[in-house]
Amino acid sequence: MAVIGRPDVPEGPHRRLVDALHEVYLRAGAPGVRTIAQRGGVSRDTAHRVLTNPALPTWPALEAVVAALGGDIGRFRALWVAARQPDAAPVAEPPAESGAAAGPSVRVLVVEDHPLYRHALVQAMDAFGHVVVGTAANGEDAVSLALETRPEVILMDHFLPGLLGIDATARIRSADPAIRVLIISAGATGELTLAALRSGAHGVLSKDVEADGIDRAIRAVARGEVHVPAGSAAPPEVAEPREAGEQELKPRERRVLQLVAEGYTDVQIAERLAVSVRTVRSYLDRVRDKTGERRRAGLVRVALESGLVRPRPGGATPDASSG
Repeated sequence: MAVIGRPDVPEGPHRRLVDALHEVYLRAGAPGVRTIAQRGGVSRDTAHRVLTNPALPTWPALEAVVAALGGDIGRFRALWVAARQPDAAPVAEPPAESGAAAGPSVRVLVVEDHPLYRHALVQAMDAFGHVVVGTAANGEDAVSLALETRPEVILMDHFLPGLLGIDATARIRSADPAIRVLIISAGATGELTLAALRSGAHGVLSKDVEADGIDRAIRAVARGEVHVPAGSAAPPEVAEPREAGEQELKPRERRVLQLVAEGYTDVQIAERLAVSVRTVRSYLDRVRDKTGERRRAGLVRVALESGLVRPRPGGATPDASSG
């Protein structure tokens, strides 16, 4: 099978992108267009055009081909952004094995009323290889834009003019449960964390977190995990027992719930308790029946409300994807 040659483009950011793509293509064994198309979920024409056309490809097409070839998505996102702005100051290419943007890009909607912070969030998303599908400055626009663009994750400021972030979240999640929301606030208190989880959000993020912390939180939420800041659980005096006629949990059931909220998977819980995974899931079924919460995010909320657990640093706990 003939090796696909690289297109001829002038020296500059676009050339660096082309060279890097050809290098990844050769390192992957120079697969045929059919194979690349099947792996990337695109047409053969699209795969061929990305590899051979001297014009700059669209990001979704390039991302699909890079993913099919096993390339670093974050690295190519940075190269592509630089190639779109050839007259701008040179952009340092991140190392090929950079962990800053490890994993696939996430489609993000940024909702923030402060222009400077909103711009900073958008820049951070670009730097980490995510795709910003839009921005909004108030809750009403956030709802309409979310249902129009269908992002994977929404970075939602809480204190928005008009409709508050948690109220906008409730409306969005009611209309499309597949959209995940990460509430951002200058004061990520226990009360806000509980209110956010009740609204359907998948977590809370403090505005003083570093950029890589935002990236980790977005990727965690996109994977279906719940992100709560360390120490954000409601204090004992406000964490009251739930009252929906729920049955009291037995000690072993409470222990399983605690481990779920602390971020352990079913397999890890089984190892810690020296029981089978099947037994752990049996306990979880009982906990779900007694609490009325079917998803792991709801179980985390129950554990926080009861004061059973305080989140560990890093704050990510798995959702229903782990069973």
